[in-house]
Amino acid sequence: MVQDEFNAIMNRIKHLTEYEVEVSVPDDFQFYGEVPYDMNIAGDKAWVKVLAETMEEAKIKANEYFEGKYK
Repeated sequence: MVQDEFNAIMNRIKHLTEYEVEVSVPDDFQFYGEVPYDMNIAGDKAWVKVLAETMEEAKIKANEYFEGKYK
C-alpha cells in the first residue's frame, strides 16, 4: 500500500511540466503573504508559471490562487 502511494507520487513528479497561463486579476486585488508562483501582472491580466501535469490543471491552480487570495 505504501509502495503504491510512493509510486503514484513519483509518477506525478516525473510528469510535471511548467505551464504559463493567463488569468484575470480583479481591480482591487492585493497580495497577502507568500506568492507560490512566478508571475507577471499587467493591468487586469496575470501570466502565471505553474507546475502541473496538464494545462487544464495549471489553469485551475492559478485561478484557485487568485480566488483564494481575493476572498
